[in-house]
Amino acid sequence: MTPSGTVTFLFTDIEGSTPLWDSFPDAMGAALARHDEILRRAIDANGGHVFSTAGDGFGAVFSRAANAIAAGLAAQRALSAEAWVGGPV
Repeated sequence: MTPSGTVTFLFTDIEGSTPLWDSFPDAMGAALARHDEILRRAIDANGGHVFSTAGDGFGAVFSRAANAIAAGLAAQRALSAEAWVGGPV
């Protein structure tokens, strides 16, 4: 359910993704799919609602700021822990 009233937004984007797509087109498809799984899991686990996806970015809304922060931290930690293959190390 989409929160209403006073809400907090979380927006994400993969920095520098265009050159990565140019250099590693085969790996980026799989990497983006995994990225999206990680983001959705973090957002859902913290009570958020994804209202927009475009390219490699997400827009999510939360009823509490603490939940948005927790989702952002969880996503960053999971993305950092992931063993990304097929691109630059």
